Amino acid sequence: MTQRAATQFEIGAFHMVPPLLMAPQEDTLEWLATAHATAAGLQGEAADFAAVKASVGLRLRRFGCKPRQIATRGYDTFDVRSHDFASTGLYALGINRDTGAYVGPHSTPLGGRGAIYSHRVRQVFEDFYPPDQPGRLPTVAPDHLIHVTCTGYVSPSAPQVLVNDRGWHQQTGVTHAYHMGCYAAFPAIRIAEGLARSGVAKGQERFRADIVHTELCTLHLNPADSSPEQLVVHSLFADGHVKYSLAPAGSLKRGFRLLDVCEQIIPDSASDMTWDLDHWGFRMGLSREVPQKIGAEIRSFVQRLAAQCGCELGNLLREAQFAIHPGGPKIIDSVQELLELRDAQTAQAKKVLLTRGNMSSATLPHVWMAMEADGLEPGTKVVSLAFGPGLTIFGAIFESF
Repeated sequence: MTQRAATQFEIGAFHMVPPLLMAPQEDTLEWLATAHATAAGLQGEAADFAAVKASVGLRLRRFGCKPRQIATRGYDTFDVRSHDFASTGLYALGINRDTGAYVGPHSTPLGGRGAIYSHRVRQVFEDFYPPDQPGRLPTVAPDHLIHVTCTGYVSPSAPQVLVNDRGWHQQTGVTHAYHMGCYAAFPAIRIAEGLARSGVAKGQERFRADIVHTELCTLHLNPADSSPEQLVVHSLFADGHVKYSLAPAGSLKRGFRLLDVCEQIIPDSASDMTWDLDHWGFRMGLSREVPQKIGAEIRSFVQRLAAQCGCELGNLLREAQFAIHPGGPKIIDSVQELLELRDAQTAQAKKVLLTRGNMSSATLPHVWMAMEADGLEPGTKVVSLAFGPGLTIFGAIFESF
């Protein structure tokens, strides 16, 4: 059993900034079929638009996430209700009506997508940390801001701009936790705990580190790629933004005590999940072997995590709540079956997937926020699990208070 330092830390004060648009999955699948058929026409792959669209629609229904698995998803980058691909915007495919220029099947290049990301994320940070106004409690600067994302980068970053605009130059440090994928909340928590532990050692007994996730996954669709792998990706990922705090025990009104964090890279799995930069954006690779390879390791991983926290595995599997990152419907179902969990133990993870889709690193904090809002009994253990490139399993055990 791992011996952790005497000072305990807790996370809580969850807050979400919703995407600009929440759209039914049915609308998204219709938009995707139209976009892929339009891109195919631009590449000279087929002359019959209606036939190509129908074919892509059938393949989306076969390989992609169905509306019964994801009912709605969030968008900050484009409107899935618009099929005007010959106009302006992120996915303008064809002849630009404003300039007359030909737009290729990949549409906006990486630099343009980065500009969209920068603009929206600055808005999100303004919403999380609004400027002081008469009649409203002032925004309290955190001691440290950790920005988590894997969907866009710009320097100076949105938190750096915020610190400068708010005059927090000597109050708030900024750390970037980038490009780690869906499990990134755990490294961010580990960074925050280290900063808080150092702050407490220096006499900052109320040290507060805020962790902010901003994910714009929908920036990185590629309608020119209709492979089964990409149809899964295109039908799964969504946009999401969430903020929460880590502080010494006794600082927050409610939330979760952090017991321990653990990680493991699965052998012979490096190519099963990838997140690479291309000229048009970021391209995700997702092997169909992912659920099987995670499944082969998950029980022994949870057993090791339980041992580190001094928990008995059987009690944990019977009594804990499980916040499982919904990398896809098969991931949650596979983990639930292998760990012999009841539906009630994974309900919040499935609900977040159903109502918001996979928001990359922002997803698991949304699950924690939903659990906190449900009002768990004090002392309830929460086993959190997420997966990402490596192929990496990350986990933590919390205790509600």
